[in-house]
Amino acid sequence: VFDEEHFHLSIGNTTIKEGSGVVVSYEEYGLDALKLVRLGNTIIMAGSTDAGAMYAMYEFLERTFNLEVYAVDEWYIDTEVETAYIKDFDVLEVPLFPRRSVGLFTYTMNETYRNRMRQELYNDGWIMWSHSHFRILPPDTYYAEHPDWYSPDQTQLCLTNDEMRAEFTRVVIDLVRDHPEHGYIMLGQEDINTFCTCPDCVELIETYKESGVMMRFINQVADDVQAYIDEHEPGRIFFVCTFGYHKTQYAPANKNLEGIYVPIDDSVLPRDNVMIMVAPIRACNSHHYLSECNGDTEQVLRSWDAVAHDHIFVWMYNKIFNQYFIPFNNFSTLVDNYQILADMGVQFVYHQGNKETEAGGLQELMSYVQAKLMWDNKQNPDVLASDFIEHFYKDAAPHFQEYYDLLRMTYAIWEQRDHIHTYNSGSIALNTYNQNYWTRDYLDRLDDLFVLMLESVADYEISDPDLYETLVLRIKKERLTVQMLYLNFYFDEFTYDEAAEIIDDFEYVCSRFGITVWREKYGVRNVPESLISVLVASWRSALQLK
Repeated sequence: VFDEEHFHLSIGNTTIKEGSGVVVSYEEYGLDALKLVRLGNTIIMAGSTDAGAMYAMYEFLERTFNLEVYAVDEWYIDTEVETAYIKDFDVLEVPLFPRRSVGLFTYTMNETYRNRMRQELYNDGWIMWSHSHFRILPPDTYYAEHPDWYSPDQTQLCLTNDEMRAEFTRVVIDLVRDHPEHGYIMLGQEDINTFCTCPDCVELIETYKESGVMMRFINQVADDVQAYIDEHEPGRIFFVCTFGYHKTQYAPANKNLEGIYVPIDDSVLPRDNVMIMVAPIRACNSHHYLSECNGDTEQVLRSWDAVAHDHIFVWMYNKIFNQYFIPFNNFSTLVDNYQILADMGVQFVYHQGNKETEAGGLQELMSYVQAKLMWDNKQNPDVLASDFIEHFYKDAAPHFQEYYDLLRMTYAIWEQRDHIHTYNSGSIALNTYNQNYWTRDYLDRLDDLFVLMLESVADYEISDPDLYETLVLRIKKERLTVQMLYLNFYFDEFTYDEAAEIIDDFEYVCSRFGITVWREKYGVRNVPESLISVLVASWRSALQLK
């Protein structure tokens, strides 16, 4: 029972919280909002969701005992505390985005770290995620008897076929019924830039665009799903989601005489239970989404904002799909892009990165900075990065900061000199992946910094062997980027012994971190299980020719 005179720490929906009158409702604040309140001798930690209450508990630890989490295996909290005075808390925090997911490996693999960083697993709560049309109606099962349910080239479903929609909806409702604990399902087209070209679809596309055909289809499915829920599971909150991606990237909207996007008609507006996952896959990531170089992306976002404000999820990109080891140059656009999306009422941001591997430059730093900014983008990303570097690399931090700053400066020079922008896919994403940019002199300069980092932690080998091993591995994992570029571009310039040492070190570090891939394997045929093993084997074969 709540009594201001009693000493209590209340977390979540306790009887103490109920008696206190502290309210943080989903209806008012949305998902994951938190309140941290002192009432007399009682501290109330409450949230609009259970996750929000958990975040309120972490907020209490941060403000009382200076908790700060930097990585899965690096965090700080005051432990030599004999007396801690109760602070006069009256805190309300509403996250920038109700749902947040940095799609990098550490968050994929560690639930505790996700919780501490106020993140969620990208597909948590989803019955199906990503491209699901053919999983719902597999061609192997249906095509022989119903070829007209599929596009003439058999790459997509035909969204104007009523018979197909009826069976599609039946399967979806069965999935909803069989997964009562889930709140979302992704009804996304296949991951190829095609759309049905049958006469009915072509005719409707002339009026509604491909995205409008999709929205009319998804609204009909969503109506039937909601009707099932209203009858059999009243009160359940469930969302149907679809893609604004590839052929459906431009929303079913047109500009009026004032140059403002307006929906084609009411039939394309999302139902209350429909969300659109917009994926700006062709965006330049070194400039914000509304910049001059991002005209197409601006059209995508503004048109969908006109059609589906507050009904939008966004799938951002955090990596070069064909070369994970190259650091992804989106450092200076995070604050602006997050704000652009927040102004659209975006409900969920998934920032897809190297979720299947620890390979990749600056992964831990990106994990920290992006999670912080997804919650509150009023923070300074450069300050966050420096704070992370100081605590994660310790004695090696000054040299790592120089490495980080040098990379940032190099990207800026390439942009100014050669108009190089950062893209996540296609040949344009690899426009600097050659010796003209990663010169031998430049790589030597980067590698010299790694040598200095290793030297700066050498004293720990005797005084603290465990910390020494941790720091050496952290430093060497980042050094993989330089080693990979050395061996791919300048193999012939190394002696046998020099090349062998780099290969051995590269293979050992990859093994220690379980790194088996250096590029995305999804959708690529005949890809070996371990791309790293193939890469190392090719280097060792070349070594025998020296």
